[in-house]
Amino acid sequence: MAENNDWQTRLKTGRNDDCPCGSGKKYKKCHLQADEKAQSEALAKVNAAAAEEAKKHAEEHGHDHHGHDHPHEHGHKHDYGSHIPKPGSPVVHQVSAPRKAGGGS
Repeated sequence: MAENNDWQTRLKTGRNDDCPCGSGKKYKKCHLQADEKAQSEALAKVNAAAAEEAKKHAEEHGHDHHGHDHPHEHGHKHDYGSHIPKPGSPVVHQVSAPRKAGGGS
């Protein structure tokens, strides 16, 4: 974040420390709730901007990069590792039997 606000500095204060505003109250009783709200609002703005950028990118390229397995004209293709089944492939579950208890003679 380019802008350094008071709430960002205060978030480094421990909950049970005195509030840096000088009120004499514990931080959790003074500014904690307001600072957490400000942080939440700032994160919401960042998330909204990222979502808008992703939407813009998808519209420019004409697809969303999800739910398909084919090469694209811009040179990448989805790589499914051995641990991730390709869409439409059968799912095989490995079953292991419990070991025998007891010892031999």
